[in-house]
Amino acid sequence: MQKLRGADIVAESLIRLGIEYVIGVPGHTVLDLLDALRLRQDRIRAIMVRNEETSGYIADAYFRISHKPMVVVAHNSVGAANTLTGVMNAMLDSSAMIVITGDAWTKTQGRGAFQELTHSRDAGTADIFRGSVKRSWTVNKPEKLLEVLLKAYKEAVSGRPGPVHIDITQEAFTQKADVEFPDDVFNFVPNSRTRGDAQATARAFELLKSAKQPVILAGGGTNRGQASAALIAFAESMNIPVATTSMGKSSIPDEHSLSLGVSGWVGTTVANHALRSADVILALGTRLSETDTAGFTDGAVLSIPTTKLIHVDIDPVEIARFYPVAEGIVGDVAAVLEDLLTLAQASGDAKSARADWWSSLKEVKESWKAEVANSFNSESDPIEPGYLTQEIRKALPKDGIMMTDVGNSQKWIIQQFPTYGPDTFVTSLGGASMGFGPCGVAGAQLAAPDKRVAIITGDGSMSMSLHIYPTIVELGLPIVYIVANDYAWASVDGPQARRFGPNQSFFTRFTLPNGEPYKLDFAAVANACGLKAERVLSSKDLPAALARAFAAGVPYLLDVEVRRDTYVPMTARGAYPLPEVE
Repeated sequence: MQKLRGADIVAESLIRLGIEYVIGVPGHTVLDLLDALRLRQDRIRAIMVRNEETSGYIADAYFRISHKPMVVVAHNSVGAANTLTGVMNAMLDSSAMIVITGDAWTKTQGRGAFQELTHSRDAGTADIFRGSVKRSWTVNKPEKLLEVLLKAYKEAVSGRPGPVHIDITQEAFTQKADVEFPDDVFNFVPNSRTRGDAQATARAFELLKSAKQPVILAGGGTNRGQASAALIAFAESMNIPVATTSMGKSSIPDEHSLSLGVSGWVGTTVANHALRSADVILALGTRLSETDTAGFTDGAVLSIPTTKLIHVDIDPVEIARFYPVAEGIVGDVAAVLEDLLTLAQASGDAKSARADWWSSLKEVKESWKAEVANSFNSESDPIEPGYLTQEIRKALPKDGIMMTDVGNSQKWIIQQFPTYGPDTFVTSLGGASMGFGPCGVAGAQLAAPDKRVAIITGDGSMSMSLHIYPTIVELGLPIVYIVANDYAWASVDGPQARRFGPNQSFFTRFTLPNGEPYKLDFAAVANACGLKAERVLSSKDLPAALARAFAAGVPYLLDVEVRRDTYVPMTARGAYPLPEVE
């Protein structure tokens, strides 16, 4: 038993929980916590950013690669509110972090304490996060801090991962309390995987074994659950082709003979063909969302209930949310796949050639490869996005991490950028918050310091995130930024033109008073902040520019002028961008 200041209890608890990084922006309500971290710089690292929103994005991407949570620290009310977008994005993408906010002294609450949020109730900072986290706690006594921190960590990483929030008053940070740390804090955190119901798993296996045209659809839960090896082993044991959702991309190497690529609006032709033609689908850790099903349009990607659906998810809410299931299995994706593999191995005759099924898929697959290879002009100026995508793939090592923001550049990467191993691709489609990529990429690099990491983003998202440049330089992260610059919100401009007709763009293009495009020079801004940077205006200069960027070993930005009127092929026609209305 020892008597410690509340802030020291927090810092010691985080260290014992294996937290490597605390990230945020300072404020007077968290001064004692910052002091406690200062005293322990040799055991836990504090990272200061220029904008609170950035903290959540970095923590989100860090968890996706490391599978360990980061701690986000924010000041009360407006500081907390500025953090919210990054936290909400993580919640919608099932990514864990622990958010700690400081709040006013209890004795000053309701009196108009500096920056206190009081309109709905006194000390209302916690209200900001409700609805965007798995759980929120308020602590005003230092003796409760260890207990709540252990609960928060467990909640964040258990089951379906997600952010949690703890609001701590200033006296809870500054006052002392007796505390006895357990010998092993992880005795308070379950480390077992939730196995699916054995009978449901056995029935699912029999459905797959008897299927003539089965397909596995691996979602984001396959990546979150570190189930890539189990996925490949089971698919190989039964010779079943594997498609992924956009969030499940990289869970099986694209070069694997069983891989079909990504499903959905911008999926591959062969993945969508296989899914809508399947007689049984094993869906793993996926919400079967609008993007992955082409707007829930029957026959665009899925043909359910004609196709029998086996849905596996750690969260029972996601099973049969919209699509009826032949079998619904609540369980950890890796654990369920291991149990299915055991059944396949015991069966002895589970592997089927399914010659006709594979023959039809291989034909579509080869046709798709040819279409992609011939889908762009490598000499176009401005540069075509398809060509940019292919050249980035050539420049990034196979084990490198490719990250995207949202928008047109994201769609091209999802569809036409091959990945070769787990945790080598990061994107956002649950929250799909603009700015996630340029900021979050720092978390990916922190999680994998020995790997090359690249981010592609549009100019709109990059404009939102210029404050990340100084942080990248301060951290010395050798990230390669590729800005696909078309001087517009092009992912909205395109659907707007398709819906209302050509030349009907409104509120989507960056222009000067004379109507000419406003061309923000990102390379100049990046150079001013300490990155190496250059503009790339011609296709012939692109390969060499990418080679320089990846060889530099320092933060590097390429501002690449791309065509705005070239759109990724829409391989599944559904309700996009909006259902038809009368």
